[in-house]
Amino acid sequence: MKVLYIGHYRDVSGWARAASDYILAMDSVGIDVVCRPIKLNASVAPIHPRIEELENKSSKGCDVCIQHVLPHHMDYNGRFKKNIALYATETSDMLMSGWPAKINQLDEAWVINNSMVDSSKKSNIDIPIKVIPHATDTSRFETDIEPLDLGSYNSDFLFYFVGDADSRKNLPSLLKAFHLEFFPNEAASLVIKTNKYGMESQELTKQIEALCSNIKNGLKLYGNISSYKQEIVITGYMDEEQLISLHKRCDCYLCPSYGEAWCIPAFDAMGFGNIPICSNVGGMKDFVVDEESGFLIEGSMSPVFGMNDTFQDIFTGREDWFDIDIRSLQSSMRKVFEMWKNNDAQYQQMKINAQQRAHKYSYESVGNLIKQELENAN
Repeated sequence: MKVLYIGHYRDVSGWARAASDYILAMDSVGIDVVCRPIKLNASVAPIHPRIEELENKSSKGCDVCIQHVLPHHMDYNGRFKKNIALYATETSDMLMSGWPAKINQLDEAWVINNSMVDSSKKSNIDIPIKVIPHATDTSRFETDIEPLDLGSYNSDFLFYFVGDADSRKNLPSLLKAFHLEFFPNEAASLVIKTNKYGMESQELTKQIEALCSNIKNGLKLYGNISSYKQEIVITGYMDEEQLISLHKRCDCYLCPSYGEAWCIPAFDAMGFGNIPICSNVGGMKDFVVDEESGFLIEGSMSPVFGMNDTFQDIFTGREDWFDIDIRSLQSSMRKVFEMWKNNDAQYQQMKINAQQRAHKYSYESVGNLIKQELENAN
């Protein structure tokens, strides 16, 4: 069997990282895979040498076409025995978009997490649906890269966030939870690593700092916002080694997102032995075992709002997303901090559990799952 994989792996994005990992996972278990890129933006990412080799292979004789692209770009092709739609969604459904019609043209749907099975069925996806989780190169977790030097913050317990500066990431709830829970004199700090496509680092820094100030003003906890603990804001692009050094410096990853198909930074945090605290939604429900390898925070569904930088027919108020309970987020943050401060055995065990959990999604494990699904299709 020969597989043509079409994806956005040459961009600088979480999607590109996931696409590259799927390709390498298939290749690691001997699947004959050929890859072809589709660009979503002008960003240029460094490409794994093996992927460049797979790009140079001929697509002649491919039996299966995996289309890991926005459904807008999906198209049935009769030359393949099977056309597979591999996609991600992060809200309750996509009923009012054009996506279901495009996906249903293909033979089979592959989704990232178990919650997506329900949202796809709710959206009238009527082709077979299989769950194929993200894969990772677990050797990344064993590198000898030094932790990032954050100066006077190095001795603090560091909560951290890594992600795009968009409404879905729900940074306001993260900021509220941190400042509501921790006094300025406690040894807890917050690192925000973010970026925004098309925006210069200095401009984004000002935007994030303005958001932090607005939250502090709104909370009215102290007489002056200068009395609050200062956040550590990092904007702009970080390469692989720099991201690893950030994970190695920090302690507890925060993901208060309204929706995530997977959340690669939260997953990576586990691989580096950090404890994630995440919204109980999407991919996190699959890879985080609550109170064993991290914490899943409850909340409620609410109408999508503020996602203006997307296609007109997705992320609209006709869909719902997950609104985390801030008080519950606070409680879990406090629990992890106190476990660290007291050198609790449970804290050390959770770090071990997190690492073990991340290794379950190795290239070999996910590659063999894909191989099994492809063989079952014959």
